[in-house]
Amino acid sequence: MLTEIWYYMIGTYVCMEAFMIFVSGIHGVGKTYFCNMVKDKLGINNYSASQLIAGRREKGFSADKFVSDIDDNQVLLLNAINELRQTGEEFILDGHFCLLNEEGVITRIPMETYTLLKPDTMILLLESPKIIAERRFQRDGIRQDECTINDFQCAEKAYAIEIAGQLNIPLEVSSGASDLGRIVEIIKTGGC
Repeated sequence: MLTEIWYYMIGTYVCMEAFMIFVSGIHGVGKTYFCNMVKDKLGINNYSASQLIAGRREKGFSADKFVSDIDDNQVLLLNAINELRQTGEEFILDGHFCLLNEEGVITRIPMETYTLLKPDTMILLLESPKIIAERRFQRDGIRQDECTINDFQCAEKAYAIEIAGQLNIPLEVSSGASDLGRIVEIIKTGGC
């Protein structure tokens, strides 16, 4: 379904040339911090999937991080990524494998999205649920219990492993803030 909608919207399929690193993790895990670290150390530009989508749909997302229209948003994201890939410059896409739908239920983003995105490598960031809960409260004023965060993070990890296996994409998993330097070094040496 996404494929047909996306091809209809862009007309023709454009050969994607630029190397893309897909960085994932749940809300509050530190994706923005990590992506900025990579940009500072390696000069690789990064883009947030939610910002690319919001720019195309002309409205942002709520602080509670509940997302409606998950499937429709993926079409907008695919079009934005197609444009970025045409530049030929490598980049990082900061996104998710799972989201909370409008009812707050953990929902997998369709596998087809990743088939069409064609990331060259994927990085999954993990962190202690306690730290994530503190970050979410400080940043968004949202109190989220650690069990819910743990469930969300487990779902994200399980789906990341499934996608990597089915699409034969390298996946590197970071265990937390103390492990980010190792991941940057892997990117630097082309080990992903």
